[in-house]
Amino acid sequence: MKKEKGHRMTVTVRLTDEEYAVLQRLCTLKKISRTRYLARLATHHAKQELLQYAVGEYLGGRVSFSELATQTGLEVPTIMEEVTRITEEDTQAVEAFLSAVQTLAQVHNDPEFYTLAVQAIT
Repeated sequence: MKKEKGHRMTVTVRLTDEEYAVLQRLCTLKKISRTRYLARLATHHAKQELLQYAVGEYLGGRVSFSELATQTGLEVPTIMEEVTRITEEDTQAVEAFLSAVQTLAQVHNDPEFYTLAVQAIT
């Protein structure tokens, strides 16, 4: 069974001599054409941008997972995993901050300092 190739579009990219030289060196080392490298790079970056957009919209409470999947073309589990990863990082950062504040409050015998920090983040 012969697999059909998708329709290809042409995009022009203008590079300075220096940018072109860097791209050429990389592609030579990786043994890949400039066109293929740029296509992969653009696609990868665009998907990351779509994912970041989806996370921002979801965390902002503006759109549901299913709506984001429709808008971005990403799968719901992919968006959910990224939201989980981001919120876990945020939680860890808050916990680290509060731990440092608690230590400072104890060292300086100032329990009010910790209380103020907790109020500031909530």
